[in-house]
Amino acid sequence: MILNRWVKRGQRQEAVTVKYQIPHCRSCARSTKSVFLAGCIPFVLGLLVVGVAVFLVVTFGASVWGLDSYGKPNNANSLVLGAAAGLFAGLAGGFLFEVMARVILLPVMGRGLLNAPLLARQLLDDSDYVAGLRGKLESDASHVHFTFSNDDIAREFSALNAAGK
Repeated sequence: MILNRWVKRGQRQEAVTVKYQIPHCRSCARSTKSVFLAGCIPFVLGLLVVGVAVFLVVTFGASVWGLDSYGKPNNANSLVLGAAAGLFAGLAGGFLFEVMARVILLPVMGRGLLNAPLLARQLLDDSDYVAGLRGKLESDASHVHFTFSNDDIAREFSALNAAGK
């Protein structure tokens, strides 16, 4: 699990990153992997499908409207505009595809899918998700506070952590 936080030390702020190895039982590891794949596959599909479609439409439309005739002769202004539009639309499409997949898979995968953050948030925050466990750094980054979703996971975590000592 990777935890990031900005901490004020003296007159300046520093980024603190804590990497904590989480002992996994097989069922928790399988659950974490299935939740990740349930978000990753639709996100990538939405990114590709929507992004490529918008790229093609915007590039062709900008070229037809004469955007390539402005500026230097070999500038591909329509490609630049199409790439920017395709990237932003692809990210939005990936987000929407992931949300739709979560709504569809909710009856099958249960509450664990609701508790997991969206993949776009994980990518932007540079954070990890571990099923049944949340970690938070204190404001001075001196301690990590773990919250378990149920007592069974806490007992397993305690037993696996004690076995590793």
